[in-house]
Formats: sequence, structure tokens, C-alpha cells
Amino acid sequence: MAPAKKRREKHCKPLAGELPELLETAIAENRDFILTTETDPDTGRRMLHVMSGKFVSPCMLRKLIGQAESQRDEGGTLISREW
Repeated sequence: MAPAKKRREKHCKPLAGELPELLETAIAENRDFILTTETDPDTGRRMLHVMSGKFVSPCMLRKLIGQAESQRDEGGTLISREW
């Protein structure tokens, strides 16, 4: 019988520890920072996506702000600050 394959160990740092640095870098480089979740409807597998780059146009930003404001009574959060 063939020996069982060994799985590679994951050398990932916990995401919570990486987020502050990723956010600081995005702010320093004037990039968008997006954190969103996804649940696969078939498997129930949950994924967390973190992205930074130039994604949001001024028009899209106004629409997203409007959506966040309209969802405040459902627990939505919107924080805007000058920097």
C-alpha cells in the first residue's frame, strides 16, 4: 500500500492580525479597501474576501453610502471621516 500523502501545513497568519497593516497601506496609498463575506449556498462554506485597489468610482461610492444609510435600522454601519 502506498504511503499516505502528507498535507502541506498552512503557514497563514490569522487574518485579524493582518488587517490593520493592510488597511494602513491602503489608506497611505489612497486605495479602496473592501472586506466582504460570502457563503456558498450549496456547501455552506464561508469565505472572507479582503481587497485593496482602485475599485469604487465616485458614482458607485454615493450609491454604497446611500445603501449603508438606508440599512442603519437593520444594523448597517457607515463611518465617514476626513483624513
